[in-house]
Amino acid sequence: MDHKITENLEKLGLQPNEARVYLALLETGRGTVTQISQSAGLNRTTGYDILERLSLYGLASRAGTGTKKKMYAAEPPQRLKQYLENKKTQAEQRLGRVDETLSDLLGLYKKENKPVIKFFEGAEGIKNIYWHTLESKNIIYSLVDFSVYLPSYSQFGKDYIHERSKRNVKEKCLVLKNQLGQDYYNEVYKNNPQFKKVTEHRWLDKQFPFIPAAEINIYDDVVMGVLVKPGENAAFEIQNPSFANSLKILFDIAWESGEKIN
Repeated sequence: MDHKITENLEKLGLQPNEARVYLALLETGRGTVTQISQSAGLNRTTGYDILERLSLYGLASRAGTGTKKKMYAAEPPQRLKQYLENKKTQAEQRLGRVDETLSDLLGLYKKENKPVIKFFEGAEGIKNIYWHTLESKNIIYSLVDFSVYLPSYSQFGKDYIHERSKRNVKEKCLVLKNQLGQDYYNEVYKNNPQFKKVTEHRWLDKQFPFIPAAEINIYDDVVMGVLVKPGENAAFEIQNPSFANSLKILFDIAWESGEKIN
């Protein structure tokens, strides 16, 4: 079984075992549940459940044989594109209905005055926390050190900035001045008026005897911190108006001393 094709199928949305059974079915052409399951390296019960799901996806079909044994046949690989297009259509339909449901859920959601602290672990957790900032109703205040942030999150940073510019979420970004920070600014922002329109940068040209967090964002009543040093690889949110406002004051003081970027 080609592991590269299996990985590509997983990236397209199939579960690992679904990808294995689908490939086994394509290689077999058609066969019984037992034959296909064995080819995929799975037990019969698991194989049967997955073949039924693949049939619902339009990637497999039951094949009549005149016997009591159920046979399954592979549908043409082009059906995979149709399956993804159907998923896209369903997602767009759900997205169109989400606002109505959100209004009902927000009526049930109770916020308390005490601080709410949330932790997120690993690279995926860190990426997810950034999407929260795109819900900001006001300017995001950001303190960032690209020498800590890069290169691990270089491409993600570009994707995030692109989405933020699409949503017109503005940000004031105070960047520790170092070579990596300058290179990243020149690569991503310098010649991109769309990104510069929603982002104002200033350099913080000062040497510190310690390594800061990769980034701190302050927006609305939330303080977000991203920690990517070895052994950390985590992020957190603290939701509290008083704490967020206090850090906004400190940010404004630091901002006034920052070096403007022409």
